[in-house]
Amino acid sequence: MLDDAFGQVTRILADPPSVHPTTAGNPGDPPDGVWRTEQACYEFMAQHCPPGTRTLETGLGVSTALFALWQCDHTCITPSPQEKEHLSAYLESRGIDASSLRIELGLSQFVLPTLNRTPLDLVFIDGCHGFPVPIIDWFYTSQRLRAGGIVVLDNLNAPSVRLGLLDFLQADPRWNLLSHGSWWAAWQRQTSHPLHEDWITQPFLGPLTATWEVTI
Repeated sequence: MLDDAFGQVTRILADPPSVHPTTAGNPGDPPDGVWRTEQACYEFMAQHCPPGTRTLETGLGVSTALFALWQCDHTCITPSPQEKEHLSAYLESRGIDASSLRIELGLSQFVLPTLNRTPLDLVFIDGCHGFPVPIIDWFYTSQRLRAGGIVVLDNLNAPSVRLGLLDFLQADPRWNLLSHGSWWAAWQRQTSHPLHEDWITQPFLGPLTATWEVTI
């Protein structure tokens, strides 16, 4: 079964959905018309996404096609109607069943608070990389993760993604680092504690200091 899932990753990466805008001759455009992360990240998620897994991602691309192929109960959030149309056409042309895929249009920071707060098994944060959106995405999605659920963060090579969030996940013993690559990392939620807690319940971040100084 796992070999099949890994084979599906290889298959999609060899023939990816061209969903992201490109401009002729622009060297900064994504290869094959789609941004992607490391293959190991997709293979990690394949290990944790048997059919029926409750998943959510911010952003749309290779991973969205894979979640559909794995028959996950999947929600994808993107602000781009064009991306939705291109992916739908890709899935139909490849014979991939999209009946368990829901694509919500809009900016994730506005869409996420409106969704039903049903439990999730795995979250993939790979939408807007500008600060503070990754933290907002993490807050609204990870509070829906069941104990034992997994959050995967992509593009940790970007300071705007790491800022604040990476320090917190590394310090909080209620999040366990499972795996990582050069750009991505995955943590498992150890409890179902609320994320809207006061600072006094977060002693792992250290004590208060007498003063605070800033260098200008």
